[in-house]
Amino acid sequence: MSKTAIAIFKGSQQMKGAIQEIQGGSLANSKISVMIRSQFIHQGEFREEIANELAYHPNDVSSDIFNSWLVQAPPFDVLNLGEVVVAGPLANELMHQAQGNGLVEVLVGYGLSEIRAKHYEQEVGAGHWLVLIQTDQEKINKLANTLSSYGGRDIEKWSTKIDHPIHRLG
Repeated sequence: MSKTAIAIFKGSQQMKGAIQEIQGGSLANSKISVMIRSQFIHQGEFREEIANELAYHPNDVSSDIFNSWLVQAPPFDVLNLGEVVVAGPLANELMHQAQGNGLVEVLVGYGLSEIRAKHYEQEVGAGHWLVLIQTDQEKINKLANTLSSYGGRDIEKWSTKIDHPIHRLG
């Protein structure tokens, strides 16, 4: 059974460390998503891979944030958040949803409660990094512990078959 974990990070280095360990430990394959408001990106030494095929219109953006360790969509606007940069499956879902829907509706679609989804939207609005990862039931606890060990907070894990979080950390 597939499980989902979500976490908030205050900085990109902690978030990147957690994701690299998760990828290195095969705790999640290609179901890793990251989101940040564009105005809060602190450019570093990274290079990105832009997935223009996810966008309705090609974009010539060079934000240089994901260093090809996640496939990133070009910056786009999301209801209640403004311009965001998103990598992973969450990008496609946000870009191709019905007009008038935002992050809250997408997170509810993943099985998170509306109250918690609004909390995560507020965190992204405040400039924090959102990480959303889907993995197998056998790996979810180790994945959540890895997120926590790198400074992830507001960590929740759940199954879309159950209408509430399995266990809330932090």
